[in-house]
Amino acid sequence: MKLTAGLIAALAGCAAAAPPAAEVYLVPAREASSTTPSISPGLARLILLQRLAPIGHGPSLDDVPKGVDTHAAVSVMNRFGKPSPPLFVDSSDGEPSQLVIMLDGMTEEQIKELGHALERKPDFMISDPPSSKAHDDLVEIDFHNAGVTNGNNCDVRQVVNPLEECWNGKQSAIAKYNVKKDPTVLDEIIHKLGQLSQLAKSGELETTIVLLPSTTSSRSWSEKPRELRRRQAEQVMASLEKTVAPAAPTSPAADDKVFYAPRVPIAACFNSKASCISATGNCSEHGACLNKYANPDGTDGKEACYACHCLSTRSKSGSLTHWAGPSCAKSDISVAFWLFAGFTLAMVGILWLAISMLFNVGEEKLPGVIGAGVSRAK
Repeated sequence: MKLTAGLIAALAGCAAAAPPAAEVYLVPAREASSTTPSISPGLARLILLQRLAPIGHGPSLDDVPKGVDTHAAVSVMNRFGKPSPPLFVDSSDGEPSQLVIMLDGMTEEQIKELGHALERKPDFMISDPPSSKAHDDLVEIDFHNAGVTNGNNCDVRQVVNPLEECWNGKQSAIAKYNVKKDPTVLDEIIHKLGQLSQLAKSGELETTIVLLPSTTSSRSWSEKPRELRRRQAEQVMASLEKTVAPAAPTSPAADDKVFYAPRVPIAACFNSKASCISATGNCSEHGACLNKYANPDGTDGKEACYACHCLSTRSKSGSLTHWAGPSCAKSDISVAFWLFAGFTLAMVGILWLAISMLFNVGEEKLPGVIGAGVSRAK
């Protein structure tokens, strides 16, 4: 009995000394499994980077942590990462925005509360999660290097809406909140779960919620030293600054440049002219942001509704192009379409009338005079 009691006490002590694991929920949820897999922080970092980074700019096989089987890492990435776009299809069409919410400093009761609100088990666990300092490095170095918007200065209401200004017009964002310092963040996240689920069903936004418990661990998310990752990020940013093209002129006559429609929906109205210019790229340099409800004297009315007023541009060859769309990024071909459609319908109608006339003439019976003049051969 004494030996059994000693073993139970030792096992209880080991369980109490074991570091708490972080829980990760994906919205929308993936296929349910009987057991929740537990992965290392290095693999979890690759999953988060793959979900947030643009297509073709995510992690590679060289980033797989040492000691991890490559096939196992690829299997985990395919299971929990962002699905790859099909071949011969523009990846920007219909691709949902990506959001990662990291909740740091959570207690065991708070983790259970959020899991109960989601009404399901976590998609995967992160064993021995890194320290709070490592979370800051992950956001400021790794995610920044991948071109992800840092939404730490945004509240929960703003960060769950990809059309807000704090997203900076990008397709992915990361927001880290310390629940220990501000417990109200947890209630706001729970309150927004219904909205996140609806956005996921409509294909507009996919969310990854990472619940990070308080820990005394000194581990890092990456095996590479912090200073090395920072230097690599600075080198990438420096190379981008050298290759950036000069800013396009604000005149609508800049017609020899190619503009692309934004990857996220454009709001119908903006509260200010600056927000309209920022979200639409100054109307793709094909128009101007104007207030629909402005007073005759030019001042703003009671309600401000800034939207793009598209103009026409003329190329060097003399051809005139009309622009349309919420950001004036689409060429207005309605006149050319109706001319082509009208000409096609007219030609089809004329051809049908000609064939019907020939058919009717051929169906008419011959007159009796012709038949009377023909005698039967004897």
